[in-house]
Amino acid sequence: MKVKLLLPLLLVSISIFAQKENAEQKKKQLETAIQKAQGAKRLKLLDSLANYIYHDTNLECDSILRATMSYAIELDSADVATRQASNLIDYIAYTSRKFEEGKQIIATMSPLLEKVSAPNILDNYYTNVANMYYYAGDFDASINAYDKAASYATQYNSTTLGFIAFRKGIVYVDKGEFGKASLALTEAINSFQKEKDTLKWIDAKGSMSILYSKSGFYKESKKEREEQIELAKRYKPYSNIGVIYFNMAADYNKVGLQAERIANLKLALKNNETSQHKVYFEPIFRSALAVAYAENDSIALAEKIVKELEANPEQYTTHYNEAFYLEAKKSLLFSKKEYKQAIAYGDTYLKLKQKGKQFEEIQLAEKFLYDVYEQIGDKEKALYHFKNYTHIKDSIGSIQKTRVLAYYQTLYETEKRDLIIENQEANIALLDSKNKIMNQWLLFGGLSLLTLFGFLSIIRSRNFAKKKQKIQEKFTQDIINAQEEERTRVALELHDSVGQQLMLITRKSKNSNDTSIEALAKDTLQNVRTISQGLHPVVLERLGFTAGINDLITTIDTNTALFFTTEIENVDAYLNNKEALHLYRIQQEILNNIVKHAEATAVSIDIRKEKSTIEIIVEDNGKGFDYEKQMRFSKSLGMKSLLERSKILKANLTINSILKKGTITQVTFPIG
Repeated sequence: MKVKLLLPLLLVSISIFAQKENAEQKKKQLETAIQKAQGAKRLKLLDSLANYIYHDTNLECDSILRATMSYAIELDSADVATRQASNLIDYIAYTSRKFEEGKQIIATMSPLLEKVSAPNILDNYYTNVANMYYYAGDFDASINAYDKAASYATQYNSTTLGFIAFRKGIVYVDKGEFGKASLALTEAINSFQKEKDTLKWIDAKGSMSILYSKSGFYKESKKEREEQIELAKRYKPYSNIGVIYFNMAADYNKVGLQAERIANLKLALKNNETSQHKVYFEPIFRSALAVAYAENDSIALAEKIVKELEANPEQYTTHYNEAFYLEAKKSLLFSKKEYKQAIAYGDTYLKLKQKGKQFEEIQLAEKFLYDVYEQIGDKEKALYHFKNYTHIKDSIGSIQKTRVLAYYQTLYETEKRDLIIENQEANIALLDSKNKIMNQWLLFGGLSLLTLFGFLSIIRSRNFAKKKQKIQEKFTQDIINAQEEERTRVALELHDSVGQQLMLITRKSKNSNDTSIEALAKDTLQNVRTISQGLHPVVLERLGFTAGINDLITTIDTNTALFFTTEIENVDAYLNNKEALHLYRIQQEILNNIVKHAEATAVSIDIRKEKSTIEIIVEDNGKGFDYEKQMRFSKSLGMKSLLERSKILKANLTINSILKKGTITQVTFPIG
């Protein structure tokens, strides 16, 4: 039996040894190549070696990460420098815990970050910076770094946004900003569910349960943790189930259920045996169990654990694990009534927690020192620590009371509202049963009168509106017709009177050899002809709508910098003189608006016959405008003229304008 057990262990040992040997061999090969290379090639090899050691092996990576980062800075390679600085900061956060060195690296990298080419590198860098600041106890700097990471993650639709929100939620929980924590964790949970990332979803639920616990909602916290454990058991790859039991134990301690506290801590240690993070969590769980034993008169069991921790200080009592060990040691000393030593450990623990600004832990540390000084009869120091303890407790307690009150007030208001609705429904039913017949008569009679009155009002209102509309339309048509008559009269006057006189002036100036007067007379004559043409388009009258439109476009093209593209079918056969004139005026007004207001460089005009309509589509690339605002506030007669002429023709006018992108105007005219 022993042989069967030893054989698998032996095979595992051989496998691990072989992997380490292969890693060392590959490392030496890369180091040899690096020694022979220079410049960019050397940096590329250094980068490959650093990534290989950091990501794929358990070898010491601190020195190679620093060397690669420094060489990349020397060659001004911002991407490589930032990537390896990110790895180094991550190593400091989780392994070496040399936070001051981490801050120096951040300061060194600051000038290079603007040269980084890819947002994903900066996303990863700021996430690791935020993690390090969190473990260093600088929560504000951590939140700031997570916000920067999120801004870069947004640039390339990264899936890390949920993780960043999750980590921010954790920081806000420890910082005591429970409202912000709730928002961040809810965002994270929604993101993980959307991405079907069960592993992170479980972790986020764990943080939400801690939030509930710190807010005093122990019932909700327990429910959340039970759901978390159920998910974790179904999701086989999840290896941190021990953390859930550890947090359950913390809640049981808060509500005074010590047997359940100890039982869950044992479950935490048992499940941690199969965790891939066993080394990280074991000191935490063992220290917590020692505290639980010490506080529940199991001094021998507590002392056994503390001695085991002290037997391996590098793994159990230093760096990140120092606070957990100090808590176990001070609790054991207090239970053994070794008060002076307990004070020394208690002071060290308090100072450590004050650096991290974790108020709940600081509160408990102050309470511990109060209890110790109370035991030795030092009333002055006991009072000092008791005041500190009550100040923090009252502060946190008042927040909790507010939240609890808000929580239960919501339930109360909901129940009260439901009760009012039920009473109202009951009263209505009772009234209905007593006055059923009367209510029916009143209801039907009232409805009949209301219907009759409404029907008559609608008919009267509709007739009045129709009559008013017809009067308005006739008035508008009369105005437009009068305008056309006046335009024709003025055009003829300009042509027959002013035009003839200018022609005579032109001839006389030519005969007199006065070139300046001749040029002025010719320009004036041309302007008069242009005005006359605008007032009464002769081409339209003599050659028809299609020729008139082409002539209009040619005139504008000659006198402006606009570039025209046209596709115009001959639709003259489908228009009488009146319709042709109105469509011409509509087109003329559209082009005038483009020239005056659009600031366009190009115009496209498409006129074609469809099955039963003539379609006119004019598109420009100008600055566009707010059509609704223009119609509400503008006093422009041109825009109103467009609408009125469209109504006369029973045509559909559509204007679609987008600011800074241009305008599309479409006229759909029905033909017989």
